[in-house]
Amino acid sequence: MEKLASLSNTNVKLKDTAVESDEFYIKAGLKGSRPYHEEIIKIGRKPRRRGGLKPWKGRGTFQKDHPMITCIHQRNGMTYFDVPIKQSLVDVVCTNVGYGSMICTDEYLPYGKLEEHGFVHEQVNHSKKEYARGNVHVNNCECRSNLYQLWIRKFMGVNKHNLQTYSKAFQFIHNLRSVEDRKERFRLILC
Repeated sequence: MEKLASLSNTNVKLKDTAVESDEFYIKAGLKGSRPYHEEIIKIGRKPRRRGGLKPWKGRGTFQKDHPMITCIHQRNGMTYFDVPIKQSLVDVVCTNVGYGSMICTDEYLPYGKLEEHGFVHEQVNHSKKEYARGNVHVNNCECRSNLYQLWIRKFMGVNKHNLQTYSKAFQFIHNLRSVEDRKERFRLILC
């Protein structure tokens, strides 16, 4: 898993006429708690309640065991996943998208600062049932997010401290799917 994750750590700036960015949240706690047992004792945390509704309003956070994962998709190109723990959402976009690109997002407030950083920013308002307006949509990101959630479900829960590794491994696998020759795909993994 770490080998696949290290292969996708090359920071390539996504440049295209349209880039989509969206965020989603995954339930990930301190699974395999032996190495993190002292941390659990230190914060005095009780075991998380399984199933049911989340016990708070609003978006998840790393501390609440619902870390954010960002998906940045270059239309007809690469997809980038990141777990921003100590970075802002705008920093993740600025690091991975070429300046001057058109970025399509939803109405999430932190995306409002993208125009100040040299991007052409278009957004759709999901709260008003607007999901696409011509070429402005985040449907590709939402599709990749669903594929990611289906893929990570087979691990039956992951540790939130390892979520970046899982995200990069999925990024590598997903971006390599266009290579049809199995020998070439295997060679890319070994390099």
